[in-house]
Amino acid sequence: MSRLSLRARLTILYGMLSLLAGAVILTLLYLVVQARLDARLAGDSDSRIAALRQKAGQSREATITTPNGNRISLDELVDQIRDNEEKIRNAALDTLLVPGSGIVLVISLATAGTGWILAGRGLRPLQTITIAAGQIARSTGPQRDLGRRIGLSGPSDDIKRLADAFDAMLESLDRAFDGQRRFVASASHELRTPLALERAVIELAATKPGAHPDTVHLAERLLAVNARNADLVDRLLTLADGGNELTEPMPVDLADMAADILIQTGTDNPTSPRIDANLTAAPVLGDPILLHQLVRNLVENAIDHNVPGGWITIRTEMTDAHAHLIIANSGPRLLPHDIDGLFEPFRRGRPNQAGDTGRRGFGLGLAIVKAIADSHHARVTAQPGNDGGLSLRITFPTRIDP
Repeated sequence: MSRLSLRARLTILYGMLSLLAGAVILTLLYLVVQARLDARLAGDSDSRIAALRQKAGQSREATITTPNGNRISLDELVDQIRDNEEKIRNAALDTLLVPGSGIVLVISLATAGTGWILAGRGLRPLQTITIAAGQIARSTGPQRDLGRRIGLSGPSDDIKRLADAFDAMLESLDRAFDGQRRFVASASHELRTPLALERAVIELAATKPGAHPDTVHLAERLLAVNARNADLVDRLLTLADGGNELTEPMPVDLADMAADILIQTGTDNPTSPRIDANLTAAPVLGDPILLHQLVRNLVENAIDHNVPGGWITIRTEMTDAHAHLIIANSGPRLLPHDIDGLFEPFRRGRPNQAGDTGRRGFGLGLAIVKAIADSHHARVTAQPGNDGGLSLRITFPTRIDP
């Protein structure tokens, strides 16, 4: 019964209560009628038997002449009177019990049906809240509809207060998400200017005539730090932009984009992973800059979180009305419950016990991938490899519905 809906459980409860109440009323009525019949019939029978015994005593005869002319003994006549009394009693009680039970059953079914209708009307606002919460929970990225409100009208009862509390929660979440996006974008833009000035000052000091070698070496290290900070700012901006809805999507071939990125990816190091590509045409509609960043992040993530001498496979394909980008790599072993956390900002995978190939990154790569995929109505699925590493599949619709 725990698997039944609340409406079904309330209906069953209404029906059972009605059936129980009817059964109690019928039982009490049965006992009252039984007592009244016993008292009335027993009184009439005793009076008749007493009169017969008195008549027989006066006539000094042990037999009685019946209306049909038969003569029977007084004891037989008393037994017949008692039998007739019992038959009348049982017939009256059966007449009460059988139809009464049917009436109670019909009333219980009618009550259950009425309860189903009333429960449906009473729980309709809860169904509205449930549907809205489910739709919001399933939406991600720019499709997240936090601007939706229940706006339940009616008396200020418990359900109305619940709907109002839900609307207030959505309002808070909407402001929080919007404020978070604005803060990331504003902070990233504000950081670009001092980083550019810092880079200019360092380059000026390093290229000054007669600069000391130690100064040049320090400047190179500072420039590397500056470049890393600038890269972080760019990634934060991409993460903020990736959560926005596309305005003018353009035709893009994922195969051409992946091939271009693989050409730019350096794998000259003997410990670099081996890359195998199988790229077939996979046209989609989207933002070329964001999609380029998505593919680049996937490749960089597969390289950064690999093992010395490991491998990477990347392929594109079309199935029905969807384009697929699949990339898998060797690497440290991941547990199934680690997968969802990989797409959170500033969240890194498990450290490789056998050694890393180099960079560990900022923990923004897959978060940016997820944000860009959401803005393109794409679905991201990830599976840990049996021998370690990760397999990622991005499924794009070939067209984006408004």
